[in-house]
Amino acid sequence: MKKKALLLMSLAAVLCGLVSCNKTGLDPDATEPTGFYVLNNGSWGGNDASVSRFDITDKTCSPNAFLAANNRALGDLGQDMIRFQNYLVFAVNGSKKVFITDESLKIKVEISFDYSGLGELSPRYLCCTDKKIYVSLYEGYVCEINPADLSKRYAKVGPNPEGIAVCNGKLFVANSGGYNYPEYNNTVSVVDIESFKEEKTLTVNCNPNLMARNGNHIYLTSFGNYADIPAKLQHIDALSLEVSDLDYKNPSYIALEDSKLYVLCGGYDADFNPLPGTVLIHDAAANKALGGLMKDGTNFPMAYSLSACGGYVWVGCSDYKTNGDVYVVDAIAGSLYHKFDCKGLNPIKVLR
Repeated sequence: MKKKALLLMSLAAVLCGLVSCNKTGLDPDATEPTGFYVLNNGSWGGNDASVSRFDITDKTCSPNAFLAANNRALGDLGQDMIRFQNYLVFAVNGSKKVFITDESLKIKVEISFDYSGLGELSPRYLCCTDKKIYVSLYEGYVCEINPADLSKRYAKVGPNPEGIAVCNGKLFVANSGGYNYPEYNNTVSVVDIESFKEEKTLTVNCNPNLMARNGNHIYLTSFGNYADIPAKLQHIDALSLEVSDLDYKNPSYIALEDSKLYVLCGGYDADFNPLPGTVLIHDAAANKALGGLMKDGTNFPMAYSLSACGGYVWVGCSDYKTNGDVYVVDAIAGSLYHKFDCKGLNPIKVLR
């Protein structure tokens, strides 16, 4: 018992130091980083999620960086990763874990979610403020993690929540109802962060999925029902809570940087294989379309995911069977900068 208490105290001390960092999370004397992290989703039950490192200068990709740092695999289904100050946070859905690591990917904290006798819950997507981390849990909850003392708060939301966003003291949660096929859910839960309780639900397109937030604008993708209800991109005004449709055909993924929302459009074939994708740009501050990203004619076969960071747009492509490819696009020029083998299966996110 004494050893356990000492361990908890040491973990809390590490993360108290984390919270006291400046809000950008970057050492003001640090050099500009050149590396990018590639989260490879892996396959269901395959225990083959991984993290690769890509160097933008010499265009090299190094596999299994998480494994090398920890002498253990990331686990089953790496779903999401975000930056929290100068730490990285990973949600591993199948393994039911969230990891907080340093820049070298060395694990600082491993978190599981066992609430109200339900057993371990399954993390999906992440977001954060400068002091708290939020994670959606597929069994119908969201969790707030306080890294200073590792305490947690849970809120009940709709079925099978996916993407989340925090804005103006509210947490917005996309309730997919993915386990209820073909009767998907069509709501977004609005959780008051102070009380940490759901205070309202918004009606959206069915099977909502990803969220991105810019100021008081929240953008939401939904898959529809893969039949008579098509996929949509919608806008939620975080102040009025009004929901409106945006005119994009077959949107499947979104990514945000510098008030530009990048929208991957392409959809899936009858066997749920991703179709060739195109990327469009939406002004996320003015909420208006800006046209296509690519000026050199590049499209993206088997487009699987989309990320935006470091002045580049990253399109992950996958056949679900072999290592995926990542296309790196210069966001200003709208031209292909590089394409590389990500050294893992199903590249789902790139982060600097």
